[in-house]
Amino acid sequence: MSGVSIGGIYLAVLSLITLGLVGLGYVLGVKVGYSRKKLSTYECGFEPMASSRQAFCLRFFILAIIFLVFDVEIALLIPYVLSVGMNISFFVRSAVFIFVLILLLGLLHEYNEGSLDWML
Repeated sequence: MSGVSIGGIYLAVLSLITLGLVGLGYVLGVKVGYSRKKLSTYECGFEPMASSRQAFCLRFFILAIIFLVFDVEIALLIPYVLSVGMNISFFVRSAVFIFVLILLLGLLHEYNEGSLDWML
């Protein structure tokens, strides 16, 4: 291979795979006719065509806060999960266990309280 480098071949193969997958998605994609209601925005618990004096949906706010809590939980647990193969002390393992146990108890409380049930 005098004029073609390995990087060029790699780039060509990846480009072909990418274009093939995009074309396959286009061919097999479901064509759905959306209604006006489906195309309207829904943001922050407010209906866009409703009265501007309508009260804010508190259930949406609580659900958003719960999402943020568990998002931060994942961000705190990722370093622990990545260090599982390393030699970790019993203190660190027990601290992570207590942290997860507190979060699971909080999740159980939110479930029993009905905060996670959006359809009520």
